[in-house]
Amino acid sequence: MSFLAAFVFCALMILQNQSEIQASTQEIQTIEQSIDEKVKQNTDLSVQVSELSTYERIWSKAKESGLKLNEQNVKVVPGQ
Repeated sequence: MSFLAAFVFCALMILQNQSEIQASTQEIQTIEQSIDEKVKQNTDLSVQVSELSTYERIWSKAKESGLKLNEQNVKVVPGQ
């Protein structure tokens, strides 16, 4: 009788561990999907920053704001 009780107890422990493993696996998959979405958003935002920071776009926005290009006020700073 005690052998049967020990066997049932071990079987229940194995089933409980399997269910915990499955729950952890699902949580990991959810987190990985979230990470993939964030990486995609970051990539999209980087592309958008590149598009919005072009010289032509900045110059057109400056013109819209009433700014003018005065080449005598432009100073060239030598790079390192």
